[in-house]
Amino acid sequence: MELKKLTIAEFKKIASFVYEKTGIHLEESKLGLLSNRLRKRLRALKLDTFNDYFKLIQSKEGYEQELPHFLSAVTTNETYFFRNEKLWEYFSNDLIPNFIKMKGSGSKAVRIWSAASSTGAEAYTAAILLRELLPNFNSWNVRIIGTDISKNVLDAAKAGVYNTYALSKTSKERVERWFKPVGDDFELKDEIKKLVTFQFHNLRDKFPNGRFDLIFLRNVLMYFDNKMKKQAITVVSDALAQGGHLIIGDVDPIRTIPELNEHMKLDYIRPGTYFKPGVNSKESQAQKQLVTK
Repeated sequence: MELKKLTIAEFKKIASFVYEKTGIHLEESKLGLLSNRLRKRLRALKLDTFNDYFKLIQSKEGYEQELPHFLSAVTTNETYFFRNEKLWEYFSNDLIPNFIKMKGSGSKAVRIWSAASSTGAEAYTAAILLRELLPNFNSWNVRIIGTDISKNVLDAAKAGVYNTYALSKTSKERVERWFKPVGDDFELKDEIKKLVTFQFHNLRDKFPNGRFDLIFLRNVLMYFDNKMKKQAITVVSDALAQGGHLIIGDVDPIRTIPELNEHMKLDYIRPGTYFKPGVNSKESQAQKQLVTK
């Protein structure tokens, strides 16, 4: 039997459930897309209707087993290494020298959070560049955390195996240096893998043990309504260390939406990048100036 398209009523029930669990806001314009993606899950589970599927994910057992597949269906996880060349130039030419200047004679500890990290390309890109550019690397304590709400993408990130598309913007030299062939795919070498840990986190919730030097919040705010955008901004701002930087991404809605711009308490320093100053700290201001262009 051919499954019918989602009705508006069914879509609204599912969209409300998605928002409650994840904060992701699904517009009605996504009805067709969601309908097509969920059809695959209904076929895999041998369910006849979308209402049957909705009842399944509302049950305790169904929620635990199906949620990873459901989240993968309603979110987009397309990602690749070195996405947005200008951003990684900024990371290499400004932020890493800033780490060296501010931390090179002290603890040499760098903490980075890749929020909504998907399959890990962003977190691992940062790890590769830090590994290449920090002098006397083994003397540094580098900790990168990638988080997501989807168990499926977290599992993929931990595995560290990527296809040629994910490496399409990565130089041949880097692929040869940091990856090993696995059939038609490529697996990151342990030297890079060990720098990154992945764990579940919902951007609705406070991040425990924050104090990050840098947080990436790229390509995720677009999925939220303004209420959830403000919550996510608060969560990542609170998790930043004084003197830390927040990178929003390729499209920054904060500067163009007055409600969000008023809510943002960090200092704007360049398109898509914000800074958390210290309290009466000359060093903090020097750090800001170092990476402001």
